[in-house]
Amino acid sequence: MDKQEKEMGQEDRLERRTVTDQKKPADMDSLADQAAGSVTAEALKKLRVSAVFKALMILLGAFVVQFVASMLCMITVGVYVLFVQGGTRKDLSMLLLQSINDYSMIISLVYAVIAIGWCGTLYYRWQWRERSFSYRERLGGARIAGALALGFGACIVLTVIVGMAAQLFPSAFSSYEKLMDTLDITASVLAVPYVMLVGPVAEEFIFRGVILDRLKPAFSFWTANVIQAALFGIFHMNVIQGLYAFALGILLGMVVQVTGTILASMIMHITFNSTSIGLSLLETHAPEAYSRGSVLIVAGAAVCFIIGLRYYAGQYRKRDRA
Repeated sequence: MDKQEKEMGQEDRLERRTVTDQKKPADMDSLADQAAGSVTAEALKKLRVSAVFKALMILLGAFVVQFVASMLCMITVGVYVLFVQGGTRKDLSMLLLQSINDYSMIISLVYAVIAIGWCGTLYYRWQWRERSFSYRERLGGARIAGALALGFGACIVLTVIVGMAAQLFPSAFSSYEKLMDTLDITASVLAVPYVMLVGPVAEEFIFRGVILDRLKPAFSFWTANVIQAALFGIFHMNVIQGLYAFALGILLGMVVQVTGTILASMIMHITFNSTSIGLSLLETHAPEAYSRGSVLIVAGAAVCFIIGLRYYAGQYRKRDRA
């Protein structure tokens, strides 16, 4: 009897030990999951901090490039006037005052060329980029037409909104109007290549190329898009133009997300700026035709904007579901 009780006791202890051993993995798995979740959350936090830091460094780099371009132009003009022409500092000051718009555009062009080289290299070498794809496929269908329509429509729609806001808050627009005067194509012929081509290409490489690329691995697309658009607005160093640029940046980021290439956003951005130049030329050289056709232009732009926005929003939803 004692032998049987002893054997039963051993079996009970063995059974309890087995149950305990079976519970251990579950508890350990739970702890492991918690630890993994903690590590993942910590890694994601570090990734996001790193991504924002890199984006801010790129923005700072863009300001530095502007400063470098300004110094290069100043040194070049100074050397030419003082040493080649044998002029004085007064001659140098007079030259700069007389051709301030051309000088500003030269600085802008130098900055844009440097930025294209710098950010174009960073964009191409970015490790998260998809290397091989068909541009014909990415830009096929109605995507280029949609980008053209959205660029044309957004330019006029945003200009109308800014104009209405200027009537309500005239004092806030004084610095904005001074800034626009420096980009007047009648003041400098160099404004045309900068505003219509070199400037948009440089800004797309910086913001929708390099900055957005570094934000997307750490954030959802819309969070990354809002951040890059906000930095794009800050870059313009003017509240009104900053808000204008922010709205444009959101649209350009969506175009890049749908097509997978900044070539599409470059097309849209160039269309946007070219529309602005075209309207300025029409207003300057054919004011009566501009006045008579303004309502039709705005109506056509609104239609183009709605069509382009609906197309790209639909393409984004389709891509998101895929």
